Amino acid sequence: MSGANAMGRPELIFALVGAAGTRLSDLKASLKEHLKAFNYSSVDIHVSDLLRNYTSWRDADDASESTRITHRQNLGLEFRERLNDGAALARAAIVKIREERAKISGRVDAPAVDHAFILDQLKHPAEVALLREVYGASFLLIAGHAPEARRAEHLAHVLAKDDQSADSGPYIGKARSIILVDMKQDDEKGLGQNTRDTYPLADFFANLGEVSGEHQVGRFVDLLFGHPFHTPYPDEFSMYQASSVSLRSSDENRQVGAVIVQLKSSESGKITNTDVVASGMNEVPRRGGGFYWHEDSPDGRDQWLLAYKDDDRAHTIKTSTLKELIEKIQKKKWLAESLIESSARDLARQLLPDLKGTQFMNISEFMRPVHAEMAAVIDAARRGVAVDGLTMYVTTFPCHNCAKHIIAAGIRQVVYLEPYPKSRTNFLHEEEIELSATKSVEHEDRVVFLAYSGVAPRQYQKLFSMAARGGKNGVSLKDWPAKKTSTPPRYVSAFAFVSNIAAEQAALKKLDASVYSWDVQRLG
Repeated sequence: MSGANAMGRPELIFALVGAAGTRLSDLKASLKEHLKAFNYSSVDIHVSDLLRNYTSWRDADDASESTRITHRQNLGLEFRERLNDGAALARAAIVKIREERAKISGRVDAPAVDHAFILDQLKHPAEVALLREVYGASFLLIAGHAPEARRAEHLAHVLAKDDQSADSGPYIGKARSIILVDMKQDDEKGLGQNTRDTYPLADFFANLGEVSGEHQVGRFVDLLFGHPFHTPYPDEFSMYQASSVSLRSSDENRQVGAVIVQLKSSESGKITNTDVVASGMNEVPRRGGGFYWHEDSPDGRDQWLLAYKDDDRAHTIKTSTLKELIEKIQKKKWLAESLIESSARDLARQLLPDLKGTQFMNISEFMRPVHAEMAAVIDAARRGVAVDGLTMYVTTFPCHNCAKHIIAAGIRQVVYLEPYPKSRTNFLHEEEIELSATKSVEHEDRVVFLAYSGVAPRQYQKLFSMAARGGKNGVSLKDWPAKKTSTPPRYVSAFAFVSNIAAEQAALKKLDASVYSWDVQRLG
Protein backbone atom coordinates (compact mmCIF):
# COMPACT_ATOMS: atom_id res chain seq x y z
CA MET A 1 0.00 0.00 0.00
CA SER A 2 2.99 2.32 0.21
CA GLY A 3 2.82 2.74 -3.55
CA ALA A 4 -0.77 3.93 -3.23
CA ASN A 5 0.22 6.55 -0.66
CA ALA A 6 3.17 7.74 -2.77
CA MET A 7 0.92 8.20 -5.80
CA GLY A 8 -2.03 9.51 -3.85
CA ARG A 9 -5.02 7.42 -2.96
CA PRO A 10 -7.12 6.11 -5.87
CA GLU A 11 -10.36 7.54 -7.20
CA LEU A 12 -13.59 5.92 -6.08
CA ILE A 13 -16.83 5.87 -8.05
CA PHE A 14 -20.02 5.52 -6.00
CA ALA A 15 -23.52 5.31 -7.41
CA LEU A 16 -26.86 5.40 -5.64
CA VAL A 17 -30.03 3.49 -6.45
CA GLY A 18 -33.42 3.50 -4.80
CA ALA A 19 -37.07 3.51 -5.77
CA ALA A 20 -38.73 6.90 -6.17
CA GLY A 21 -39.60 8.43 -2.82
CA THR A 22 -36.61 6.90 -1.01
CA ARG A 23 -34.54 9.40 0.99
CA LEU A 24 -31.47 9.08 -1.22
CA SER A 25 -30.46 12.69 -0.60
CA ASP A 26 -29.99 11.84 3.08
CA LEU A 27 -28.06 8.71 2.14
CA LYS A 28 -25.77 10.73 -0.12
CA ALA A 29 -25.16 13.33 2.59
CA SER A 30 -24.19 10.59 5.03
CA LEU A 31 -21.90 8.94 2.47
CA LYS A 32 -20.10 12.25 1.85
CA GLU A 33 -19.77 12.84 5.58
CA HIS A 34 -18.13 9.46 6.15
CA LEU A 35 -15.83 9.82 3.13
CA LYS A 36 -14.72 13.18 4.52
CA ALA A 37 -13.63 11.39 7.70
CA PHE A 38 -11.06 9.59 5.48
CA ASN A 39 -10.01 12.88 3.86
CA TYR A 40 -11.81 12.01 0.62
CA SER A 41 -13.50 14.87 -1.20
CA SER A 42 -16.76 14.15 -3.02
CA VAL A 43 -17.97 15.30 -6.42
CA ASP A 44 -21.73 15.17 -7.05
CA ILE A 45 -23.02 14.09 -10.44
CA HIS A 46 -26.80 14.23 -10.91
CA VAL A 47 -27.32 11.73 -13.69
CA SER A 48 -30.74 12.98 -14.82
CA ASP A 49 -29.26 16.49 -15.27
CA LEU A 50 -27.01 15.04 -17.98
CA LEU A 51 -30.09 14.64 -20.18
CA ARG A 52 -29.73 18.36 -20.93
CA ASN A 53 -26.92 17.34 -23.30
CA TYR A 54 -29.30 15.03 -25.18
CA THR A 55 -29.57 16.67 -28.59
CA SER A 56 -33.37 16.38 -28.54
CA TRP A 57 -33.69 17.88 -25.05
CA ARG A 58 -36.75 20.03 -24.52
CA ASP A 59 -38.05 21.80 -21.44
CA ALA A 60 -40.98 20.44 -19.46
CA ASP A 61 -44.42 21.95 -19.98
CA ASP A 62 -44.40 23.51 -16.54
CA ALA A 63 -42.06 23.94 -13.57
CA SER A 64 -43.84 21.65 -11.11
CA GLU A 65 -41.83 18.87 -9.49
CA SER A 66 -44.19 16.11 -10.65
CA THR A 67 -43.95 17.32 -14.26
CA ARG A 68 -40.16 17.61 -13.98
CA ILE A 69 -39.87 14.00 -12.79
CA THR A 70 -42.19 12.45 -15.38
CA HIS A 71 -40.61 14.59 -18.13
CA ARG A 72 -37.17 13.20 -17.31
CA GLN A 73 -38.49 9.65 -17.02
CA ASN A 74 -39.80 9.93 -20.57
CA LEU A 75 -36.71 11.68 -21.94
CA GLY A 76 -34.48 9.06 -20.34
CA LEU A 77 -36.37 6.32 -22.17
CA GLU A 78 -36.21 8.29 -25.42
CA PHE A 79 -32.45 8.81 -25.03
CA ARG A 80 -31.82 5.09 -24.41
CA GLU A 81 -33.98 4.21 -27.40
CA ARG A 82 -32.10 6.63 -29.67
CA LEU A 83 -28.81 4.93 -28.74
CA ASN A 84 -30.49 1.51 -28.38
CA ASP A 85 -28.52 1.19 -25.17
CA GLY A 86 -29.73 0.66 -21.59
CA ALA A 87 -26.39 2.03 -20.38
CA ALA A 88 -26.67 5.30 -22.33
CA LEU A 89 -26.81 7.52 -19.24
CA ALA A 90 -23.88 5.67 -17.67
CA ARG A 91 -21.82 6.62 -20.72
CA ALA A 92 -22.94 10.22 -20.24
CA ALA A 93 -21.87 9.96 -16.59
CA ILE A 94 -18.41 8.77 -17.67
CA VAL A 95 -18.07 11.92 -19.80
CA LYS A 96 -18.98 13.99 -16.75
CA ILE A 97 -16.50 12.11 -14.55
CA ARG A 98 -13.74 12.86 -17.05
CA GLU A 99 -14.76 16.51 -17.18
CA GLU A 100 -14.74 16.85 -13.38
CA ARG A 101 -11.47 14.93 -13.11
CA ALA A 102 -9.80 17.38 -15.50
CA LYS A 103 -10.90 20.26 -13.25
CA ILE A 104 -9.19 18.59 -10.28
CA SER A 105 -6.03 17.09 -11.76
CA GLY A 106 -5.61 19.22 -14.86
CA ARG A 107 -6.05 16.35 -17.35
CA VAL A 108 -8.68 13.72 -18.09
CA ASP A 109 -5.95 11.06 -17.92
CA ALA A 110 -4.46 12.21 -14.58
CA PRO A 111 -6.18 10.71 -11.51
CA ALA A 112 -8.19 12.86 -9.13
CA VAL A 113 -6.47 11.43 -6.06
CA ASP A 114 -8.32 11.38 -2.75
CA HIS A 115 -11.61 12.02 -4.56
CA ALA A 116 -14.87 10.14 -4.87
CA PHE A 117 -17.43 10.72 -7.63
CA ILE A 118 -21.03 10.10 -6.52
CA LEU A 119 -23.58 9.34 -9.25
CA ASP A 120 -27.10 10.22 -8.16
CA GLN A 121 -28.71 7.97 -9.35
CA LEU A 122 -28.79 4.89 -11.61
CA LYS A 123 -32.02 3.58 -13.13
CA HIS A 124 -31.11 0.63 -15.37
CA PRO A 125 -29.21 -2.65 -14.78
CA ALA A 126 -27.13 -2.06 -17.92
CA GLU A 127 -25.73 1.10 -16.31
CA VAL A 128 -24.42 -0.95 -13.39
CA ALA A 129 -22.94 -3.56 -15.71
CA LEU A 130 -21.07 -0.93 -17.75
CA LEU A 131 -19.71 0.96 -14.74
CA ARG A 132 -18.48 -2.28 -13.14
CA GLU A 133 -16.82 -3.22 -16.42
CA VAL A 134 -15.10 0.16 -16.68
CA TYR A 135 -14.12 0.79 -13.05
CA GLY A 136 -13.91 -2.68 -11.50
CA ALA A 137 -13.31 -2.60 -7.75
CA SER A 138 -13.27 1.21 -7.82
CA PHE A 139 -17.03 1.22 -8.43
CA LEU A 140 -19.51 0.71 -5.58
CA LEU A 141 -23.30 0.72 -5.83
CA ILE A 142 -25.24 1.72 -2.72
CA ALA A 143 -28.97 1.03 -2.47
CA GLY A 144 -31.53 2.63 -0.21
CA HIS A 145 -34.90 1.08 0.54
CA ALA A 146 -38.06 1.97 2.46
CA PRO A 147 -41.59 0.54 2.57
CA GLU A 148 -43.68 1.62 -0.42
CA ALA A 149 -46.26 3.41 1.74
CA ARG A 150 -43.55 5.56 3.29
CA ARG A 151 -42.01 6.30 -0.09
CA ALA A 152 -45.38 7.40 -1.46
CA GLU A 153 -45.95 9.63 1.58
CA HIS A 154 -42.48 11.16 1.30
CA LEU A 155 -42.80 11.85 -2.42
CA ALA A 156 -46.32 13.24 -1.99
CA HIS A 157 -44.96 15.61 0.67
CA VAL A 158 -42.24 16.78 -1.75
CA LEU A 159 -44.81 17.37 -4.51
CA ALA A 160 -47.13 19.24 -2.14
CA LYS A 161 -44.32 21.41 -0.82
CA ASP A 162 -43.38 22.30 -4.40
CA ASP A 163 -46.96 23.52 -4.91
CA GLN A 164 -46.81 25.35 -1.58
CA SER A 165 -49.57 23.13 -0.24
CA ALA A 166 -49.77 22.00 3.38
CA ASP A 167 -51.90 18.96 2.48
CA SER A 168 -50.01 16.11 0.79
CA GLY A 169 -53.09 13.85 0.59
CA PRO A 170 -54.16 14.89 -2.92
CA TYR A 171 -50.65 14.16 -4.20
CA ILE A 172 -50.54 10.49 -3.19
CA GLY A 173 -51.97 9.40 -6.55
CA LYS A 174 -49.31 11.33 -8.49
CA ALA A 175 -46.62 9.93 -6.23
CA ARG A 176 -47.75 6.34 -6.80
CA SER A 177 -47.82 6.86 -10.59
CA ILE A 178 -44.23 8.13 -10.53
CA ILE A 179 -43.17 5.20 -8.33
CA LEU A 180 -44.79 2.70 -10.70
CA VAL A 181 -42.93 4.04 -13.75
CA ASP A 182 -39.71 4.29 -11.77
CA MET A 183 -39.89 0.64 -10.75
CA LYS A 184 -40.41 -0.66 -14.32
CA GLN A 185 -41.20 1.65 -17.19
CA ASP A 186 -43.38 0.02 -19.80
CA ASP A 187 -41.55 -0.44 -23.10
CA GLU A 188 -41.06 -3.35 -25.46
CA LYS A 189 -37.25 -3.24 -25.73
CA GLY A 190 -36.49 -3.17 -22.01
CA LEU A 191 -34.81 0.24 -22.22
CA GLY A 192 -37.08 2.07 -19.80
CA GLN A 193 -36.38 3.03 -16.22
CA ASN A 194 -35.97 -0.15 -14.21
CA THR A 195 -35.07 0.54 -10.60
CA ARG A 196 -36.61 -2.80 -9.64
CA ASP A 197 -33.87 -4.82 -11.36
CA THR A 198 -31.09 -2.29 -10.69
CA TYR A 199 -31.58 -2.24 -6.91
CA PRO A 200 -30.54 -5.86 -6.14
CA LEU A 201 -27.19 -5.36 -7.91
CA ALA A 202 -25.96 -3.15 -5.06
CA ASP A 203 -22.87 -3.67 -2.91
CA PHE A 204 -24.60 -2.31 0.18
CA PHE A 205 -28.24 -1.88 1.24
CA ALA A 206 -29.37 0.82 3.68
CA ASN A 207 -32.74 0.83 5.44
CA LEU A 208 -34.04 4.36 4.92
CA GLY A 209 -37.38 3.46 6.47
CA GLU A 210 -35.70 3.85 9.84
CA VAL A 211 -34.81 7.15 11.47
CA SER A 212 -31.10 7.82 10.77
CA GLY A 213 -30.90 4.62 8.69
CA GLU A 214 -28.73 6.50 6.19
CA HIS A 215 -25.84 6.42 8.65
CA GLN A 216 -25.55 2.64 8.19
CA VAL A 217 -23.39 3.46 5.18
CA GLY A 218 -20.61 4.62 7.54
CA ARG A 219 -19.71 1.06 8.50
CA PHE A 220 -19.58 0.11 4.82
CA VAL A 221 -17.12 2.93 4.14
CA ASP A 222 -15.05 1.79 7.14
CA LEU A 223 -14.87 -1.70 5.64
CA LEU A 224 -13.80 -0.35 2.23
CA PHE A 225 -10.84 1.32 3.90
CA GLY A 226 -10.00 -1.82 5.90
CA HIS A 227 -11.43 -1.25 9.36
CA PRO A 228 -9.49 -3.77 11.49
CA PHE A 229 -12.32 -5.05 13.66
CA HIS A 230 -15.73 -4.91 11.94
CA THR A 231 -17.25 -8.37 11.57
CA PRO A 232 -20.60 -9.44 10.04
CA TYR A 233 -23.95 -8.72 11.60
CA PRO A 234 -26.30 -11.71 11.99
CA ASP A 235 -28.36 -10.50 9.00
CA GLU A 236 -25.25 -10.32 6.81
CA PHE A 237 -24.07 -13.76 7.90
CA SER A 238 -27.48 -15.30 7.23
CA MET A 239 -28.02 -13.69 3.82
CA TYR A 240 -24.55 -14.74 2.73
CA GLN A 241 -25.46 -18.32 3.65
CA ALA A 242 -28.63 -18.06 1.54
CA SER A 243 -26.66 -16.62 -1.37
CA SER A 244 -24.07 -19.38 -1.10
CA VAL A 245 -26.77 -22.06 -1.10
CA SER A 246 -28.33 -20.53 -4.23
CA LEU A 247 -25.24 -21.44 -6.26
CA ARG A 248 -26.13 -25.11 -5.91
CA SER A 249 -29.14 -24.52 -8.15
CA SER A 250 -28.94 -25.48 -11.83
CA ASP A 251 -31.71 -23.06 -12.83
CA GLU A 252 -30.29 -20.88 -15.61
CA ASN A 253 -32.99 -18.21 -15.20
CA ARG A 254 -32.73 -17.45 -11.49
CA GLN A 255 -30.71 -19.17 -8.78
CA VAL A 256 -32.47 -18.68 -5.45
CA GLY A 257 -31.25 -19.68 -2.00
CA ALA A 258 -32.96 -19.73 1.39
CA VAL A 259 -31.92 -20.54 4.95
CA ILE A 260 -34.04 -20.85 8.07
CA VAL A 261 -32.33 -19.54 11.17
CA GLN A 262 -32.95 -19.36 14.87
CA LEU A 263 -32.14 -15.89 16.13
CA LYS A 264 -31.37 -15.71 19.82
CA SER A 265 -31.80 -12.33 21.47
CA SER A 266 -30.91 -10.66 24.73
CA GLU A 267 -33.51 -9.02 26.97
CA SER A 268 -32.85 -5.73 25.21
CA GLY A 269 -33.80 -7.34 21.88
CA LYS A 270 -30.28 -7.38 20.45
CA ILE A 271 -29.47 -10.55 18.51
CA THR A 272 -26.76 -12.52 20.31
CA ASN A 273 -26.59 -15.69 18.22
CA THR A 274 -27.63 -17.02 14.81
CA ASP A 275 -28.08 -20.74 14.17
CA VAL A 276 -28.81 -21.96 10.63
CA VAL A 277 -31.16 -24.94 11.00
CA ALA A 278 -32.12 -25.62 7.36
CA SER A 279 -31.33 -24.54 3.83
CA GLY A 280 -32.68 -24.91 0.32
CA MET A 281 -32.36 -23.78 -3.28
CA ASN A 282 -34.58 -24.02 -6.35
CA GLU A 283 -33.87 -27.43 -7.82
CA VAL A 284 -35.58 -30.52 -9.22
CA PRO A 285 -36.32 -33.10 -6.48
CA ARG A 286 -34.67 -36.52 -6.56
CA ARG A 287 -36.44 -39.74 -5.62
CA GLY A 288 -35.57 -40.93 -2.13
CA GLY A 289 -35.53 -37.37 -0.83
CA GLY A 290 -33.45 -34.29 -1.44
CA PHE A 291 -32.29 -32.86 -4.75
CA TYR A 292 -30.02 -33.78 -7.62
CA TRP A 293 -26.29 -33.31 -7.32
CA HIS A 294 -23.87 -32.93 -10.19
CA GLU A 295 -23.14 -36.20 -12.02
CA ASP A 296 -26.11 -38.04 -10.48
CA SER A 297 -27.18 -40.76 -12.88
CA PRO A 298 -29.74 -40.63 -14.28
CA ASP A 299 -29.95 -36.84 -14.20
CA GLY A 300 -33.53 -35.56 -14.15
CA ARG A 301 -32.83 -31.84 -14.02
CA ASP A 302 -34.46 -29.56 -16.58
CA GLN A 303 -31.32 -28.50 -18.46
CA TRP A 304 -30.28 -32.12 -19.01
CA LEU A 305 -33.76 -33.18 -20.17
CA LEU A 306 -33.98 -30.26 -22.58
CA ALA A 307 -30.48 -30.74 -23.98
CA TYR A 308 -30.55 -34.50 -24.47
CA LYS A 309 -34.25 -35.38 -24.76
CA ASP A 310 -35.74 -32.14 -26.10
CA ASP A 311 -38.11 -32.43 -23.15
CA ASP A 312 -39.56 -29.18 -21.76
CA ARG A 313 -42.50 -30.34 -19.69
CA ALA A 314 -43.53 -26.98 -18.27
CA HIS A 315 -43.66 -25.53 -21.78
CA THR A 316 -45.70 -28.54 -22.95
CA ILE A 317 -48.28 -27.98 -20.20
CA LYS A 318 -48.53 -24.27 -20.97
CA THR A 319 -49.04 -25.03 -24.68
CA SER A 320 -51.77 -27.50 -23.76
CA THR A 321 -53.42 -25.01 -21.40
CA LEU A 322 -53.37 -22.28 -24.02
CA LYS A 323 -54.79 -24.73 -26.58
CA GLU A 324 -57.75 -25.42 -24.26
CA LEU A 325 -58.43 -21.70 -23.92
CA ILE A 326 -58.26 -21.14 -27.68
CA GLU A 327 -60.66 -24.06 -28.26
CA LYS A 328 -63.16 -22.42 -25.90
CA ILE A 329 -62.78 -19.13 -27.78
CA GLN A 330 -63.27 -20.95 -31.10
CA LYS A 331 -66.53 -22.46 -29.86
CA LYS A 332 -67.70 -18.96 -28.91
CA LYS A 333 -66.87 -17.93 -32.51
CA TRP A 334 -64.80 -15.01 -31.22
CA LEU A 335 -61.87 -15.63 -33.59
CA ALA A 336 -61.36 -13.74 -36.83
CA GLU A 337 -62.61 -15.60 -39.91
CA SER A 338 -59.03 -15.99 -41.17
CA LEU A 339 -58.22 -18.08 -38.08
CA ILE A 340 -61.32 -20.25 -37.85
CA GLU A 341 -59.79 -23.12 -39.84
CA SER A 342 -56.48 -23.06 -37.91
CA SER A 343 -55.98 -25.73 -35.29
CA ALA A 344 -55.95 -24.57 -31.68
CA ARG A 345 -52.58 -26.26 -31.15
CA ASP A 346 -50.97 -24.36 -34.05
CA LEU A 347 -52.42 -21.08 -32.79
CA ALA A 348 -51.12 -21.80 -29.30
CA ARG A 349 -47.62 -22.46 -30.60
CA GLN A 350 -47.68 -19.25 -32.67
CA LEU A 351 -48.93 -17.21 -29.73
CA LEU A 352 -46.58 -18.48 -27.00
CA PRO A 353 -43.48 -16.48 -28.10
CA ASP A 354 -45.55 -13.26 -27.88
CA LEU A 355 -46.58 -14.08 -24.32
CA LYS A 356 -43.06 -13.79 -22.93
CA GLY A 357 -43.07 -11.85 -19.65
CA THR A 358 -46.85 -12.12 -19.17
CA GLN A 359 -48.53 -13.48 -16.05
CA PHE A 360 -49.55 -16.57 -18.03
CA MET A 361 -45.96 -17.51 -18.87
CA ASN A 362 -44.81 -16.75 -15.34
CA ILE A 363 -47.18 -19.23 -13.74
CA SER A 364 -44.82 -21.30 -11.60
CA GLU A 365 -47.16 -24.13 -10.61
CA PHE A 366 -46.07 -26.21 -13.61
CA MET A 367 -42.34 -25.85 -12.98
CA ARG A 368 -40.53 -29.00 -11.87
CA PRO A 369 -37.99 -27.48 -9.47
CA VAL A 370 -38.96 -27.05 -5.84
CA HIS A 371 -38.63 -23.39 -4.86
CA ALA A 372 -35.85 -22.48 -2.45
CA GLU A 373 -38.19 -21.51 0.38
CA MET A 374 -40.08 -24.81 0.18
CA ALA A 375 -36.80 -26.72 -0.15
CA ALA A 376 -35.66 -25.14 3.13
CA VAL A 377 -38.91 -26.09 4.89
CA ILE A 378 -38.59 -29.64 3.54
CA ASP A 379 -34.97 -29.78 4.70
CA ALA A 380 -36.09 -28.82 8.21
CA ALA A 381 -38.82 -31.48 8.15
CA ARG A 382 -36.36 -34.19 7.07
CA ARG A 383 -34.05 -33.19 9.91
CA GLY A 384 -36.90 -33.14 12.42
CA VAL A 385 -36.39 -29.46 13.18
CA ALA A 386 -39.40 -27.30 14.06
CA VAL A 387 -39.49 -23.96 12.21
CA ASP A 388 -42.29 -22.36 14.21
CA GLY A 389 -41.26 -18.84 15.21
CA LEU A 390 -38.02 -18.87 13.21
CA THR A 391 -36.72 -16.49 10.52
CA MET A 392 -36.14 -17.22 6.84
CA TYR A 393 -33.51 -15.40 4.78
CA VAL A 394 -34.06 -15.71 1.04
CA THR A 395 -32.29 -14.11 -1.90
CA THR A 396 -35.57 -13.33 -3.70
CA PHE A 397 -38.97 -12.21 -2.41
CA PRO A 398 -41.14 -15.35 -2.06
CA CYS A 399 -43.79 -16.14 -4.65
CA HIS A 400 -47.40 -16.50 -3.50
CA ASN A 401 -47.14 -20.29 -3.56
CA CYS A 402 -44.19 -20.33 -1.17
CA ALA A 403 -45.74 -17.60 0.97
CA LYS A 404 -48.76 -19.69 1.90
CA HIS A 405 -46.49 -22.53 3.04
CA ILE A 406 -44.27 -20.11 4.97
CA ILE A 407 -47.36 -18.83 6.78
CA ALA A 408 -48.65 -22.34 7.49
CA ALA A 409 -45.23 -23.50 8.76
CA GLY A 410 -45.25 -20.80 11.42
CA ILE A 411 -42.18 -18.92 10.21
CA ARG A 412 -42.22 -15.61 12.02
CA GLN A 413 -40.20 -13.36 9.71
CA VAL A 414 -38.88 -13.35 6.14
CA VAL A 415 -35.87 -11.24 5.14
CA TYR A 416 -35.45 -10.94 1.36
CA LEU A 417 -32.80 -9.33 -0.82
CA GLU A 418 -34.29 -9.09 -4.31
CA PRO A 419 -37.84 -7.85 -4.97
CA TYR A 420 -40.04 -10.24 -6.94
CA PRO A 421 -42.64 -8.19 -8.85
CA LYS A 422 -44.49 -11.24 -10.19
CA SER A 423 -45.35 -12.37 -6.68
CA ARG A 424 -49.01 -12.07 -5.68
CA THR A 425 -48.17 -12.70 -2.05
CA ASN A 426 -49.59 -9.50 -0.63
CA PHE A 427 -52.73 -9.65 -2.75
CA LEU A 428 -53.57 -13.22 -1.74
CA HIS A 429 -52.48 -13.10 1.90
CA GLU A 430 -52.84 -9.52 3.06
CA GLU A 431 -54.54 -10.69 6.27
CA GLU A 432 -51.52 -12.76 7.31
CA ILE A 433 -48.46 -10.78 6.24
CA GLU A 434 -47.03 -7.32 6.76
CA LEU A 435 -44.85 -5.64 4.14
CA SER A 436 -44.63 -2.11 5.49
CA ALA A 437 -42.86 -2.78 8.77
CA THR A 438 -39.20 -1.96 9.33
CA LYS A 439 -38.88 -4.29 12.33
CA SER A 440 -40.73 -7.48 13.20
CA VAL A 441 -41.77 -6.20 16.62
CA GLU A 442 -44.06 -3.66 14.95
CA HIS A 443 -46.50 -6.42 13.93
CA GLU A 444 -46.27 -9.42 16.23
CA ASP A 445 -49.58 -10.80 14.95
CA ARG A 446 -48.39 -11.19 11.34
CA VAL A 447 -45.60 -12.73 9.30
CA VAL A 448 -43.31 -9.78 8.63
CA PHE A 449 -41.50 -9.49 5.30
CA LEU A 450 -38.43 -7.25 5.60
CA ALA A 451 -36.09 -5.93 2.91
CA TYR A 452 -32.48 -6.88 3.65
CA SER A 453 -30.05 -4.28 4.99
CA GLY A 454 -26.27 -4.58 5.15
CA VAL A 455 -23.27 -5.61 3.08
CA ALA A 456 -24.35 -7.42 -0.07
CA PRO A 457 -23.38 -11.10 -0.37
CA ARG A 458 -21.27 -10.21 -3.43
CA GLN A 459 -18.95 -8.15 -1.17
CA TYR A 460 -19.12 -10.32 1.95
CA GLN A 461 -16.02 -12.47 1.50
CA LYS A 462 -13.78 -9.60 0.42
CA LEU A 463 -14.80 -7.00 2.99
CA PHE A 464 -14.86 -9.31 6.00
CA SER A 465 -11.65 -11.17 5.23
CA MET A 466 -8.84 -10.31 7.64
CA ALA A 467 -6.21 -10.95 4.95
CA ALA A 468 -5.92 -7.26 4.01
CA ARG A 469 -6.79 -5.58 7.29
CA GLY A 470 -6.10 -5.78 10.99
CA GLY A 471 -2.82 -5.11 12.76
CA LYS A 472 -0.97 -7.86 10.87
CA ASN A 473 -1.57 -6.49 7.37
CA GLY A 474 -3.18 -3.11 7.84
CA VAL A 475 -3.78 -0.69 10.68
CA SER A 476 -4.32 -1.94 14.23
CA LEU A 477 -7.55 -1.14 16.05
CA LYS A 478 -5.62 1.02 18.51
CA ASP A 479 -4.05 3.10 15.71
CA TRP A 480 -7.17 3.25 13.52
CA PRO A 481 -8.56 6.63 14.72
CA ALA A 482 -5.26 8.39 14.07
CA LYS A 483 -4.31 6.67 10.80
CA LYS A 484 -7.67 6.27 9.05
CA THR A 485 -7.40 9.70 7.42
CA SER A 486 -4.41 8.57 5.35
CA THR A 487 -5.17 4.90 4.80
CA PRO A 488 -6.07 3.92 1.20
CA PRO A 489 -9.04 1.77 0.19
CA ARG A 490 -7.88 -1.79 0.86
CA TYR A 491 -9.44 -3.41 -2.18
CA VAL A 492 -8.58 -0.98 -4.99
CA SER A 493 -5.26 -1.39 -6.73
CA ALA A 494 -2.95 1.59 -6.71
CA PHE A 495 -2.65 1.11 -10.49
CA ALA A 496 -6.37 0.57 -11.24
CA PHE A 497 -6.56 4.02 -12.83
CA VAL A 498 -4.46 2.96 -15.81
CA SER A 499 -6.93 0.28 -16.89
CA ASN A 500 -9.91 2.45 -15.91
CA ILE A 501 -8.83 5.21 -18.30
CA ALA A 502 -8.55 2.77 -21.20
CA ALA A 503 -11.96 1.29 -20.35
CA GLU A 504 -13.54 4.77 -20.19
CA GLN A 505 -12.26 5.56 -23.68
CA ALA A 506 -13.62 2.27 -25.02
CA ALA A 507 -17.03 2.87 -23.42
CA LEU A 508 -17.32 6.36 -24.92
CA LYS A 509 -16.85 5.10 -28.48
CA LYS A 510 -20.53 4.11 -28.38
CA LEU A 511 -21.73 7.56 -27.29
CA ASP A 512 -22.90 9.07 -30.59
CA ALA A 513 -22.19 12.82 -30.57
CA SER A 514 -25.22 13.41 -32.81
CA VAL A 515 -27.43 12.07 -30.02
CA TYR A 516 -25.50 13.31 -26.99
CA SER A 517 -23.59 16.58 -27.23
CA TRP A 518 -20.11 16.28 -25.76
CA ASP A 519 -16.56 17.36 -26.52
CA VAL A 520 -15.21 14.21 -28.16
CA GLN A 521 -11.77 15.69 -28.83
CA ARG A 522 -11.18 16.94 -25.29
CA LEU A 523 -13.00 14.30 -23.24
CA GLY A 524 -13.01 11.26 -25.53
